[in-house]
Amino acid sequence: MKYRTQCQSLTKELEKANSKLLSLEDDHRKMIKMLKHENEQKIHDLEKQVSCSLHKQASDQALMNQLQQDLATHETHIEILTGNFEQVTADLQSKFNSEIQELKDLLLAEQEEKNKLQVKLQNAENELQTIKKKQVNQQRDSISLHHVETLKQKIMKLRKENESLKRQVTALKT
Repeated sequence: MKYRTQCQSLTKELEKANSKLLSLEDDHRKMIKMLKHENEQKIHDLEKQVSCSLHKQASDQALMNQLQQDLATHETHIEILTGNFEQVTADLQSKFNSEIQELKDLLLAEQEEKNKLQVKLQNAENELQTIKKKQVNQQRDSISLHHVETLKQKIMKLRKENESLKRQVTALKT
């Protein structure tokens, strides 16, 4: 009985595996068919591209011949312009060197001014620190004076109370 149950179970698993295998084979056939179709389409597209490329190559060759003629004409013109350019470049280089030197001089003057301002700022900060310290000391002295005045008032009050108590004690003794 036990083996029969196992046999039935294995038979079911085998049927499932066969069914899965058939499904996978069907999927595989469909995939191959689809890939063949895609490859045929790609081949067709590539053939069109090759045809277009050959046509373009012929027109490019004609264009290259025309461009070579234009290039020869332009090279002659460039040689003339190069001579003019070298003269203009030399003039501009001289002008730029002069302007650069002026800017360096101006930068140096501004740096000196900046240094002077930094010294003034440092002096002002030091003076501010000194003033703050004096203010703190004055405030401390003011607070101390206030405490002294408060203590004096308390002492006066205590003296009055003491005098009052002395009179009461004297009055009680008599």
